[in-house]
This record gives sequence, C-alpha cells and structure tokens, in this order.
Amino acid sequence: MRVILICALVAITTSFAAEEAAEQQKLSWKDEDGLEIKIIRPIKAEKCKLKSQDGDVLDQWYKLSDKDGKEIGSNFNKKPYTFTLGKGQVIPGMERAMSGMCVGEKRKVVIPGNLGFGTKGRERDSIKEDQTLYYTVQLVDLFRAVPGEKWTTEEGIVIEQTHKIDEDKCKKSKAGDTIHQQYVLHLEDGTFVDSSFSRNAPFIFRLNNNEVIKGMDIAMTNMCEGERRQVVIPSDYGYGDDGRAPAIPGKARLYFDITLEKLIQKDEL
Repeated sequence: MRVILICALVAITTSFAAEEAAEQQKLSWKDEDGLEIKIIRPIKAEKCKLKSQDGDVLDQWYKLSDKDGKEIGSNFNKKPYTFTLGKGQVIPGMERAMSGMCVGEKRKVVIPGNLGFGTKGRERDSIKEDQTLYYTVQLVDLFRAVPGEKWTTEEGIVIEQTHKIDEDKCKKSKAGDTIHQQYVLHLEDGTFVDSSFSRNAPFIFRLNNNEVIKGMDIAMTNMCEGERRQVVIPSDYGYGDDGRAPAIPGKARLYFDITLEKLIQKDEL
C-alpha cells in the first residue's frame, strides 16, 4: 500500500511539475532570431476580450533600457504611444512583441539589433549600431476597426473607409472646419515617408483653405469625426511633376492612412 501511495504522489508531483513547466513556457519564449518575450503581468482569459493583431491601433506604455538596466526612455504613466500594428510604424521586434497581447498585459522584451534600429542605430537616444534593446511594455488600450465602403472620386482619388462611423453618430467635416488629423504616408513601392504618430501629435489644418495638398482636402471632406480612411492620391492632386524633395519624387502617387481624430466645425469657433 505504501509503495502505491508513494508512486501516486510521485505521479501527481510529476504532473504538477509538467503543468508548471508548460505554463512557464507560455509566459516566456525565445524565437530563433533572438527575440525574447516574457509576460510579467498576464491577463486571465475571461478578462481578455481581444488580443492584439495586425490592423489594430494600440496605445502603449514602454520603458527602454540598456543591458545594464540604465533607462534610455520611458512614457509609463504618461500619454501612451499610439501606433497601428502591422503597418511598419515601429521597429520589427516591437511589432512582434506587441502581437497577441491583452489590454493591461505587461511584457519584458529583448530585441536584438537586427530587429531593432539595425546598422544605423538611433542617434537621438544614443542607440548604437546593432545594439540590443531591453524593453518593458504594456498594452494600455486597443482599437479594432469596422470597415466601410470604398469609392473613387471624379478626380481619381481612391478612398476606402477602414473604420466607419454610423450615420446617426457622425459629426461630418465641411469647408472651413478645423481638422485634427493623424496620418501615415507611404509611396507606391511601400517606402515610408512621414507620420504624425512619430511626433505623437496630430496635424492640424483648416479644410479647403489651401493649407494642405488639394487631394487631402478632397479626401477629408464629408468625413466623420473618428473615421479612418486609406487614401490614394494621384500626383496631380499631390505634389505634381516636381514632387517634394528629398522624400517624394515627381509624379508620385501618395498612399495615406488617415484618421479624423478631432473635428471643430466652423460654427463652433
């Protein structure tokens, strides 16, 4: 009987140890290319309504340190950094580190140089060539879009609603309104040009007041506050035959992801 009890206890202990090891593996892993992720604040399944995926807009807190633990930069308990997952708005290692996260989840991440700032480094933060980056990150909030319609204007501008607003909740833009816009701009070959997210502040202008390219005025007219669009603007309504040196060549089609973050209507001023 004693032998049977001992064997049973050993079996139970072994089972618990296996379960614990499996659980630890779920909370910590290292990919073949050197990316290391450890979940230090997991969220229970019943409280995790969504897990982050490509196309989601994430609000992130982060702390970046060097190998000795010296802080390079942090925005914890400040305004979150906002970016769209899968759009190349952050370094490749961060794209992967923030995938599959629940709101409130916190992770420690080790990003090797080739998945970070590469051979160029980042001078403003004194990040050297191929430097390994040590991050603590937390997903503060997550936004998932509801797609709408797609159409082409008579000027040849292609507009697709990547997140629509119901008509009964729509505060709609018109000439003279003040637009608070977030945007990401790429060229036709995918080359990144510029983004308001990199400055962590919206671009502000008055609609149809010759303050932006003509194609942008057209693309943002009759747009709802909170709406998001992908827009392709022909060169005739962008920067024309001359382009805009050094980033935009002549006759370039412009590929924008835009959000009407805040709308102040003319009669509200």
